[in-house]
Amino acid sequence: MMRRMLFGIAAGLLLVSVGARADDSDAADQKVATDKSTVESDISKVKADKAKVKADHEKVVDDRQQLAKDRAAHAATSVLEADKATLAADRSTLKTDFQQEQADKKQRREDRRELAKDRRADRREDRHDRRQNHK
Repeated sequence: MMRRMLFGIAAGLLLVSVGARADDSDAADQKVATDKSTVESDISKVKADKAKVKADHEKVVDDRQQLAKDRAAHAATSVLEADKATLAADRSTLKTDFQQEQADKKQRREDRRELAKDRRADRREDRHDRRQNHK
C-alpha cells in the first residue's frame, strides 16, 4: 500500500511538472503548480489515514468480540486481563490514527485554500498583463 501511495505521489508530481504551461513560467504559475502538488499529496495522505483508521477500528471490534467470548466462556482472569490490555492498546492506536487523519484533513483544507488564493492571484496577474499589452 505504501509503495502504491509513493508511486501515486511521484506520478502526480511528474504530471504536474509536465503539464506546466511552457509559455507562462512566472512565479505565480509556479506557486499554483506547487500548491496543486501539495494538495494532491495531502489527499493521498488522508486516504492512507482513512484506511489505517478503518483497519484499527476493525481490530478494536475484533478485540471486543474476543473479550466478550472469553467472558461468556468464563475464561481465566489472566486471559481477560490480557484481552483488556490488548483492547486498550488498540483503542489508543485508533485514537492516535484518528487524530492524525483529522490533522491531515485540516492541512488539506488549508492547502486547498492557498491553492485557490494563488489561482486568483495568477488570474488577476494575467488580466493585468493582458490589459498592459492592449494599451
